[in-house]
Amino acid sequence: MKFSRAVLAGLILVLAFSLVSCSSREDAVLADFKDKSITVGRFEKSYAAVDPRFLPTSSGIEGYGEFVTTMLNKEVMAYKADELGYDKDQGVIQGMEAYRGMGLQAGYFKIRVSDEVKVTEDQVKEHYRNKGATLSVKQLLVDTPGEAEEVYQMLLDGGDFDTLCREFSRGPDAEEGGKVLTVAYGSYGPKLQRSMFKLGVGDVTEPQETPYGFFIIKILRRTDARQKEPYEEIHETLEQEVRVLNEMMLTNEVTDGIREAAGATWFWDNMRIVFEVLPPDRSLTNPPDRRDEIYPLLYLEHDDLDKPLLSYNDKMVTIKDFSDFYDRASFFTRPRREFRLGGIKLFLTERMMAELVVEEMARSNIENHPEIKAAIRAKQEELMINRLYEDMVNGQTIVTEAMVADYYSANAGMFRTPEKRRFGVILTGDIEVARVAHKEIQSGKRFRNVAMEYSIDEATLETLAETQMLSEGEQPEMDKYGFALERVGAVTAPFETSRGWMILKLTEKTDAGQFTRAEASDSIRRALKQMENEARLNELLAKWKEELGVVIHEKNLSKIQVEERTIPGEATETGRDPRR
Repeated sequence: MKFSRAVLAGLILVLAFSLVSCSSREDAVLADFKDKSITVGRFEKSYAAVDPRFLPTSSGIEGYGEFVTTMLNKEVMAYKADELGYDKDQGVIQGMEAYRGMGLQAGYFKIRVSDEVKVTEDQVKEHYRNKGATLSVKQLLVDTPGEAEEVYQMLLDGGDFDTLCREFSRGPDAEEGGKVLTVAYGSYGPKLQRSMFKLGVGDVTEPQETPYGFFIIKILRRTDARQKEPYEEIHETLEQEVRVLNEMMLTNEVTDGIREAAGATWFWDNMRIVFEVLPPDRSLTNPPDRRDEIYPLLYLEHDDLDKPLLSYNDKMVTIKDFSDFYDRASFFTRPRREFRLGGIKLFLTERMMAELVVEEMARSNIENHPEIKAAIRAKQEELMINRLYEDMVNGQTIVTEAMVADYYSANAGMFRTPEKRRFGVILTGDIEVARVAHKEIQSGKRFRNVAMEYSIDEATLETLAETQMLSEGEQPEMDKYGFALERVGAVTAPFETSRGWMILKLTEKTDAGQFTRAEASDSIRRALKQMENEARLNELLAKWKEELGVVIHEKNLSKIQVEERTIPGEATETGRDPRR
């Protein structure tokens, strides 16, 4: 397992561990130096967490040894970076400031939300009852909480849903009194979903806020799943699904609480001013070129610029502020008319929360939590190691023109371009049909027309009965006959393949060639740079390990107990003991 920059990047964050109590087996030391040690417990936790792409290709004791070496290399580099004062490097300091501004939020919400989520058996049973169910509904959409409460009260007082929808809804189906929609369980957010699926036919939900605005939904009909897997057999999966839903809801509650504590207040009438000047929605596949945009993008009356859209703590966000945010935002993150006032609110909420969460983390003293401290240290080590690598490895290796020339001469075969051919294809189910098709081609009928009449090869029929440009080996069953054709336009006799009887016509050919040294120069330089970097890094690591007195306790490798993992999609025998 080579210790390259890619492996370093893949492992560096998962090799920081919070303190946990271990058994005597897990306390066994695999490697140590100075005051640092890698125990069996740390190894097992790291092995389980790391992306399988960065695991050793060897299995058993040999693979464990390679992985310990990789962990050790990271520890040694972090120790040297500390020793050389990289914690005071300006790039590291700036990186840590950025991380504290954004990266710590994930850890904060894990502790405030993930670790606090509870799942009850009643919730799991309700989730099971609703799985596979669908509702026929109508929905009424309004822009503001005041409008939503007003309409909802009218419904409670006996108002007709369709009539109120025509009068108050901002949805595109308002004139029809709301279209009948079919909603599957799982297609909406957890709060709205639970509100809808607990109601009976004829009931309406309380107003529910969404990115589009405030919805009130009427239940017209419920259809339950006809068949389900037995509850006991899927209980664990159901419990995990409910946990995810509860986590989403608790996250929203926490963020709502942060905004409420900051006194967040929205000025809905002024948000309508902004909405009215938003440009027509443009396809997301056709973004404008920034160089063609004329700023400010929104045409607002001067007297409106100081009107507030949002206030929180001692801050006021005005229409002018929104206009500036809008100009700086990318096309893909700007509010769109289809989301009405909800899109404007979400756009501003994201900016407000970026400030409030950082302030909340500071107030909560979250950085002193053991898990967060470990994450901060891991990030600092990542930044320091990267700077050390750039200064002492990447910045010290030089690739000369002579090295490029030598590499090109020694590996000329790597820079050849193979002959490529494009074929017309006719595939039939039996030899008799193939013979009829071949006879028609010989009589002068166009190959493509014959293919359309007789071929059953859907892949090539979609491309007018032709393949892509192929080199030998890409379609092995075609090679023997297709690459024996001597000229463009030549046609094979029918031949048998695993899919049926095939006829090929050579329609295009490019000869084999050779990239010149100039053409291959960039890729050669990259390859040489990587090789030189790896050699220099390994040389430095060997030197540092000797200086630090690194010791590897190979006898303790046999105490490791892990399930070997592979890249998804690769076959593996799960649960086997690799030492057997």
